[in-house]
Amino acid sequence: MKKLLEILFFILFLITPSWADDIREFEIEGMSIGDSALDFFSESEIKNNMRYMYKSKKYAMFGKDLKNSIYEGVFIEFKDNGKYIIESLIGKIFYNNKDFNKCFKQEGVILSELKNLFAKSASYKDHGINSHEGDPSGKSKGSWHTFKLNDGSGWIYLECMNWTEEIGYYDNLRITILGSEFGKWLRTEGY
Repeated sequence: MKKLLEILFFILFLITPSWADDIREFEIEGMSIGDSALDFFSESEIKNNMRYMYKSKKYAMFGKDLKNSIYEGVFIEFKDNGKYIIESLIGKIFYNNKDFNKCFKQEGVILSELKNLFAKSASYKDHGINSHEGDPSGKSKGSWHTFKLNDGSGWIYLECMNWTEEIGYYDNLRITILGSEFGKWLRTEGY
């Protein structure tokens, strides 16, 4: 029940209402697309912990575990050009295999609220439950929902992912705020 209340808090207070002008008005942990990661983390912390997730090293990722937050982890992706401008922002809640069904329950609550929030300002697509392209074996499966903002500034993704042990990632509920430039790159060059 505590997690459900936290999710509702997340929905009501950490996402801006549907009248938002563009993707930069949405936040996770106070951060938005277009912000400098240096406003939240030190350059040495970023450099010492950044990694590359895609076939190109044009964009890098930095993640941090969180305490006393709705999210247990926050991840940012940025162009690796020394400016650390946030292009993608991810909040995650982690699960173990025993309680993974809770992920789908919480996803359902969030999805319902996001549909209401974006009823007029975004198109919605349910991708169903599929294998994740980040797992070549095809064994890692999860659900995926996309909200594409009508103004073209970006996307909001909601995902509930059950990774295989071989991949080494934690199962998670994930909400992603993705700017248009990075999103286009990801679809054309990232994988």
